[in-house]
Amino acid sequence: MARINKIIFVCTDNTCLSNMAAAVFEGIRGEREIQVASRGLVVLFPEPINQKAVAILKSHKLELLEEEAKPLESRDLIPGTLVLTMTGAEKAQVLERFPETKGMLFTIREFAGQEGDLIEPLGGTLADYGACYEHIDLLTKVAAEIIFKEEDKDDSTGM
Repeated sequence: MARINKIIFVCTDNTCLSNMAAAVFEGIRGEREIQVASRGLVVLFPEPINQKAVAILKSHKLELLEEEAKPLESRDLIPGTLVLTMTGAEKAQVLERFPETKGMLFTIREFAGQEGDLIEPLGGTLADYGACYEHIDLLTKVAAEIIFKEEDKDDSTGM
């Protein structure tokens, strides 16, 4: 895998799942020089982040990286960008719109060695959002472990 300079978490509307994953990753990134972003595929206007997602993040002492939804754009994709989507359908949309992501585009579950999609708890209770956060937290930490291990390996070999 190429050296990762930036990680972008992508969901459909950028108001919940990708924001939670980005906040988790930012919280564990430490001093590593990896940019972290959260973007959406269907962002028609700068919509605020889902308040239940915000509440869950605050309860875990995590901060949003952005206050409003932002669309994924080609300028986001610098060399060494890893793109992690929440679903296979989102992955297919990213690949269709941004073919340059091939090889550095995965669903978050795929990157963590699992199958299936994350399901957004849209309209659910705060407990539903909390359960979804727990899943995102685990997957994001597994992804970070893979990225950091690869980075450490590259550093130890002088690459």
